[in-house]
Amino acid sequence: MKPDLVSVHEAANAIEARMLADRLEERGIRTFLDNTDTPLAGLTAGEQTMPVRILEGDLPHAKPIVDDFLAEQDWIA
Repeated sequence: MKPDLVSVHEAANAIEARMLADRLEERGIRTFLDNTDTPLAGLTAGEQTMPVRILEGDLPHAKPIVDDFLAEQDWIA
């Protein structure tokens, strides 16, 4: 049986996705990213996003972490 995954953020690129995934994993939340090592990452036309997914049961614990991460990104941008 496959675990139920939920997307907590659509990252603008693989670097942002990895940064958020690392933050979540540091706090014990397992993350699931699409292949970030594709040779065409960032080279194709159009908007490209990368979902950061977690197990559905981790969502209540992950939400404040994601919110803090996004607030930091808004401050930097």
